[in-house]
Amino acid sequence: MIARGETAATGSVRRVPGVRPPPESAFGDYYLEYFMSTESVIFSGVGPDADPWHPLPETSARLAGVLAELGPVHTVSTPDELAKRLDQAAVLVVNASANRTGPTPADQQFGRLLEGFLARGGGLLAIHSSTIAFPGLQSWHQAVGAIWEQGKTFHPPLDRTLVRRTEVKHPIADGLGDFWVEDERYSDLDLADGSAIEVVYVHTHDDVTHPLVWAREYGGGRVVYSALGHDARSYESSDHVELLRRSTEWLKAARS
Repeated sequence: MIARGETAATGSVRRVPGVRPPPESAFGDYYLEYFMSTESVIFSGVGPDADPWHPLPETSARLAGVLAELGPVHTVSTPDELAKRLDQAAVLVVNASANRTGPTPADQQFGRLLEGFLARGGGLLAIHSSTIAFPGLQSWHQAVGAIWEQGKTFHPPLDRTLVRRTEVKHPIADGLGDFWVEDERYSDLDLADGSAIEVVYVHTHDDVTHPLVWAREYGGGRVVYSALGHDARSYESSDHVELLRRSTEWLKAARS
């Protein structure tokens, strides 16, 4: 039991199935500190969850630096490691990819963990090449709202580009405007059938506009996908970093 005046290292307690946390009145002002998780877990792809083109350790480290300003951050690389941390997390960040064509048993395990996490009101932040990750895993396609489709999806050469704010009002982008970033721009992603997404940033290539960043509520939780974040240069944009901060705060608020 956490006594008044003690410090909770993670800002949360492990939820025990079938046991409800104490009512807010039991701890007064201490309730939010001890029973509302502020932890983020980054699933940083390695091996079958990585590819030769994306420096995932580098970008996961940059993500961890951004999110550390908002609460504890832990980085894991396998579904087994993820299972040990996810009950204590408010936000799951997926920074992964793949260089294969079909799902693995580990993908199925990841899908089950994600489904349970969202059902508990968790928040998912999917980054850039995560639309390539877990190929053939339909639950991932549905949760994120889109995937990279071989032979259709593409990106122009990485360059300094303007990403444009849409007219959609949403807490992760309200008050923000267009900004410049050095990055890839994913184009013609395969949107999941019937997915309701709120697109807050787009880019235009060859006179065609493509969604880049969107938010949605799905499976009992919240989801943000950002197609930005190819390498460390993307995180040199202060506007991009601010968008990530706001996204994380909105995702965490799902459990408040």
